[in-house]
Amino acid sequence: MLAPGMRLPSRAELEELTIRAGDIALRHFRKVEAERKPDRSVVTQADREVEAFLAAEMRERMPDAGIIGEEGAAHEGVGPYRVVIDPIDGTSAFVAGLPTWCVCAGILRDGEMVAGATYMPCTRDVYSAADGDGWWNGRELTRLAPVTHERERFLVADSEIHLRRRLTYRGKVRSFGSAAYHVVLVARGAAEAALLGRPHVWDLAAPGAVLAAVGGRYEFLDGGVVDLASMLDGARAPRDVVAGTPETLETLRAGRV
Repeated sequence: MLAPGMRLPSRAELEELTIRAGDIALRHFRKVEAERKPDRSVVTQADREVEAFLAAEMRERMPDAGIIGEEGAAHEGVGPYRVVIDPIDGTSAFVAGLPTWCVCAGILRDGEMVAGATYMPCTRDVYSAADGDGWWNGRELTRLAPVTHERERFLVADSEIHLRRRLTYRGKVRSFGSAAYHVVLVARGAAEAALLGRPHVWDLAAPGAVLAAVGGRYEFLDGGVVDLASMLDGARAPRDVVAGTPETLETLRAGRV
């Protein structure tokens, strides 16, 4: 239940907010200096401005909801809802001038991914979900079908997978530098699955709402469903995470690929 006076933003509102946030980021694109955070990850002024904008807008719409953002936006809130913000998912790609970065805003209810928007400003692609339905550029996505071998097959993976794992997958492996983009590629049926490394909750919440709407989910690579509620302290996932349908992930684990 929503608290009196608080409403869940519509899918259209979430899309509009991430598009406006993406326009803020685009003003900095290819002309911004990167900084290193204490954990050695990259941050820019664009990250901070986008997060501040989204946090303020979502606080106005959902004043009782908690807020957690990658760059420090935080509001404890009351009740079951948490707004999770990744201002620029793929900051290294952003700094390198590559187009494969996203702006993400997701909503969790008791850890369940109930709504979100993931926007790619350079390509104007927007992925969103609410009320159990997933959308891509205004087109409703259908539930993911079993993978066939009639089309070119590929996985998407984090850029350091080769340092940790020996892959025996017989299709292609691609890496675009954004966990959120990798997840929505799975959700729209382009990629079979995504190997995400050990992401944070802000990498997973918004695109995960789209993934869940089409029958996918997050699991640990060695088995077990990922509980985003356990990651709201901002820590990385304790083990490698994969995204896909339960059937596809089982097949990949078994090596029947």
